[in-house]
Amino acid sequence: MMELTHDHLPIHLTALSQRYGHIYRLKCGNTTIVVLNSCDIIKEALVKKWSDFAGRPSSYTGDIVSGGGRNISLGDYSDEWRAHRRLVLGALQRCSQRSLHDVIERQALHLNKVLMDYQGRAADLLEDFTLAASNVITTLVFGKEYDKSSLALQQLHSCLNEIVDLWGSPWISTLDSFPLLRKLPNPVFSRLLRVVARRDEIIRKHLDQYKSQDTENENVITGSLYRGIDKQHNTENGVLLTDVHVHMATVDLIIGGTETAAAWLNWTVAFLLYRPEVQTKVYEELCTVLEGRYPKYSDRHRLPVLCSLIHEMLRLRPVAPLAVAHKAIRDSSIAGYFIPKNTVIIPNLFGAHHDPAVWTDPYSFRPERFLEGGGGSTRSLIPFGAGARVCLGESVVKMELFLFTAYLLRDFHFVHPESEGPLPDLRGVASVVLKVKPYTVIARPRAVTHSAEGAQLA
Repeated sequence: MMELTHDHLPIHLTALSQRYGHIYRLKCGNTTIVVLNSCDIIKEALVKKWSDFAGRPSSYTGDIVSGGGRNISLGDYSDEWRAHRRLVLGALQRCSQRSLHDVIERQALHLNKVLMDYQGRAADLLEDFTLAASNVITTLVFGKEYDKSSLALQQLHSCLNEIVDLWGSPWISTLDSFPLLRKLPNPVFSRLLRVVARRDEIIRKHLDQYKSQDTENENVITGSLYRGIDKQHNTENGVLLTDVHVHMATVDLIIGGTETAAAWLNWTVAFLLYRPEVQTKVYEELCTVLEGRYPKYSDRHRLPVLCSLIHEMLRLRPVAPLAVAHKAIRDSSIAGYFIPKNTVIIPNLFGAHHDPAVWTDPYSFRPERFLEGGGGSTRSLIPFGAGARVCLGESVVKMELFLFTAYLLRDFHFVHPESEGPLPDLRGVASVVLKVKPYTVIARPRAVTHSAEGAQLA
């Protein structure tokens, strides 16, 4: 139990792998946990033997957060879960193909305008990154955008952030392994119950507002989900999906689509302050290859320096560093070790991305490792997990990271304000999501305007 209460669990579990190897076992109460710390071993479990390890551990607190396990991220593997995932993935893909690129471009341009308005003043940009990422997913899900002053947006994000922070607390996680503790007073758990109830009320209002509209938007995921449920009744092996599944899919998409992209953008700027020459190289590549215009996602193969930066950030700071725990649904094996049914499997993505056997100088920020001859391989990157339970929004987040990063580095040079003390702390704060500690930065506009679009923005 004590091994699981460290303030930065990904770093601690990675340190244990240096002592015990890439696969080791922990006993926590009546729960057996196996931690996987290398890319090859994680892929063996989640890809090669995905059907053996596609389950989710039974979780008292997880059921509370996930509407009784009826969401994609925390639901156990079953016919209902498979039908639910297929429905949500289909809706996400259809809406992304129609409008995702345009939505991200619009939000990236707006984000740059917001940063221009700081006029060179030092600021903490996390809220701006969160708003931009949030507006991408709320536009896809509800067909609705917000501005920073929106009370509805503030309430939603305050609620979701609090759930993520509380659920990563040892006061919460110990309730799963030690049922007797549930009988004791627990103010943190009581707070979690209140916040989840508030979250559900907010999401329910959004869904009710969508239902009350006179016309349907074909590019909106919510409408696609409701249409899918209407068609699917009694046709999917007897599985009946309901409005609760739409509700929990919405929660999944909003948390996943906001937290990941915003955290990665904030990490990227923090790391770039340590190596400002990387910003210059990306900027010069954008100017040279694209002749000043903003990039399209289809340009990514022509921009290796920008892509190397994104790959290095995905490696160094997987936002969900321990993924979500899996469960063995039958007796199996990993790396030659017998794994009994119901064993909990933790894929330590942070450890796999810092494995010295795979990555030279693994804790250093070196985007050039992903350039030709640099020795790094994207095949060893698994920031979104792998296999049947890979992150639903992987394609959305990848496009967001590429376009947001390109737009930001094309128009701004990020500078550490000397009056604010030391550079950002890169260790981070680990909960369910790995976040950088708050810091301020100056977004200094580039002196030269490269295109009519840029002139309009400035």
